[in-house]
Amino acid sequence: MTKRLLTFVLILPLALRAQEPDSSRIGIHQLESLRHQAEAAVDGPQLSLPLRPADAPAGSAIIRQLTPLTLEEREQAIFSHVMAGNIPDFQRTLVPVTSTALVGQSQRTLTYFVLADYLALGSNDDHFYMPMTPVLAQKLVDALHCTLPTRRMVDTIYFRAAVKLRPQPIPPSAEMITIPVFAQHNDSVRQQRALHIPTQPLGALVGGNKKDLIISNLITQNLKTGVPNPVVIYGWHQLNGVPIQPAYNGHGNTYADYSHGTRLVLDSMMLDGTPTRFTTLVADPTLHVLVSDEGVIAQPRYPSALPYPPPRSFGLVPYDATTLRVLIDAVPGTNYYAFIGRTSTSFPDSLLLNDSSFLIGGLQTDSLYLVRLRSSSSDATSAFSEVLTAAPTDLQPGVLIVQGFDRNVAGNTKDFSKYHAHAFVAHGERVASCTNDAVIRGLISLASYPLVSYVLGSESTVDETFSTVEQDSIKTYLRNGGALFASGSEIAWDLDYKGSPSDKTFINEFLKARYSNDAPGGVPNVYYQAQPSSGSFLSSAGTFAFDNGTQGTINVSYPDVLEGINGGVSCLTYVGVSSSVAGVAYAGMFPGGTRAGAAVYFGFPFESIYPASIRTAIAGEVLSFVRAATGVEEPSPTGFQLEQNYPNPFNPTTNFGLQIAEYGFVKISVFDLLGREVAVLVNEEKSPG
Repeated sequence: MTKRLLTFVLILPLALRAQEPDSSRIGIHQLESLRHQAEAAVDGPQLSLPLRPADAPAGSAIIRQLTPLTLEEREQAIFSHVMAGNIPDFQRTLVPVTSTALVGQSQRTLTYFVLADYLALGSNDDHFYMPMTPVLAQKLVDALHCTLPTRRMVDTIYFRAAVKLRPQPIPPSAEMITIPVFAQHNDSVRQQRALHIPTQPLGALVGGNKKDLIISNLITQNLKTGVPNPVVIYGWHQLNGVPIQPAYNGHGNTYADYSHGTRLVLDSMMLDGTPTRFTTLVADPTLHVLVSDEGVIAQPRYPSALPYPPPRSFGLVPYDATTLRVLIDAVPGTNYYAFIGRTSTSFPDSLLLNDSSFLIGGLQTDSLYLVRLRSSSSDATSAFSEVLTAAPTDLQPGVLIVQGFDRNVAGNTKDFSKYHAHAFVAHGERVASCTNDAVIRGLISLASYPLVSYVLGSESTVDETFSTVEQDSIKTYLRNGGALFASGSEIAWDLDYKGSPSDKTFINEFLKARYSNDAPGGVPNVYYQAQPSSGSFLSSAGTFAFDNGTQGTINVSYPDVLEGINGGVSCLTYVGVSSSVAGVAYAGMFPGGTRAGAAVYFGFPFESIYPASIRTAIAGEVLSFVRAATGVEEPSPTGFQLEQNYPNPFNPTTNFGLQIAEYGFVKISVFDLLGREVAVLVNEEKSPG
């Protein structure tokens, strides 16, 4: 990487400050053409982070990922991104800032090292300035041996900044604490910053684009009524050097709006050429003036207060005839507890999962179990996770149930995978399940399962039915001969009526459907019955009902009305209203495909169908349809013996033997200690021997 020394010049705060260029004359897309200049950096200390992974999502993808999350989930995701190294390269090298003060009779000089800009996630070309609560900011600075700045430090950083940006306020609203508004402000800031890149590449010290989360006595003193644990914000300097935001502690420590930024400052500093620490200086009765204009700050940190988030990305799969494995995207330093039951109202057994195997043993073969998790650290315990369902077996499951209904609406007990599982198990299928986040993060492979059944309830636009990552995974799966059963009352609304061009392509070409109406006849809360279309493979189901909120799931107020396109044909219609398609089915080749696949899509949740006998009958018809379309038969046991590997331990190779008793399809996969598939050694038909 080519480096260039940046010279820091003291800029007088008023008369000599140049006006900022007009930001309307450049867009974010122009950053790409300037990206090579972004690699310039000051030779300074580096943040203690791993290199950015090659496959790490960029800022725009992170925005989509964070949008549907709760605050607790969002903050956990941000922490994971940062600690995995998913920050721009220009933010890795810290920039020196010099401050001087008369201490007693001596002029003292302090040099500290700061992030060149407010902390962002993603890449140089596509990054996201992500506001966060002070609780998360404190957790990050602790992990990175840093601190947040004080008010005096914020002023000094601004006046030393090589790039001064004009603040870009957005009119106050209830939406100012949401990701879409964060993204809107992110675009404005990046457009401004792009204007200066030709003369001040990314990595030059920047000020004026955000308010700072600061260390202050106002964390513990002069508290506002009803705000015992505040965030203290300050700054957002205008071009005349006057900050818009005086030091303010009127918001609680779970608050973050679009204007907030997090500036990391290395805790290690140089005082007159001698190493010292921020925590030492800010507590010193005389030296504190180098970093604080409000006296000694006795508590230079924020207390921890946010709830610990429950596990979100995990799966539940058979390991052997009496054991289930929890596949989990584990966070270092976190313990995971499994709570096991046979019904969703009772989880009598609990188990601390071993961090190398995550196995739940001693179970009954081919019996369904429900499992939910809790996570805990040294100082906090999470709420319960969603509930997943699976049965221990020696056979590879034929159905993967994806729990994607996260939306907090009345009736969502977040255990609806059980309805899908019972219906398929009644037809002899073995099942596994996972959260949709496990699909997004690549924790589980759809390709291992002949049928994938998506639980989407009334998941809608705010919560995202199928994310871009999920769409890509499903496209690949269907192109290679997979079968998808998707159901939910807001899928078409989200993807087609409200969706992006890529969303529309996914529903039109891979679900083979088009949005027609938000509810049968355009009237919600009226129509709760469906029937097979003429000639449908579901003809034996007869007329049936789905839940109005009284049958144990959710009130399906807005079942999507569909239209089959691109080969998709109507398989269900709503009862009581004409020309109202409720389900679409397709069998054949998908765009770009190599093998015939299948898709069955209901405009209302499968789990909301009642009674259970009707759900079971429909599940059987779906299985028959997709088996005929894809050529997958019912699973049957195949005798085999996998021999112990040798040598063991080994480096770098090992050997093992495999004995097959009869002809059949064989797949041999290698899993890591977290249960993630890392290699496929055999994936083909084999003869006995």
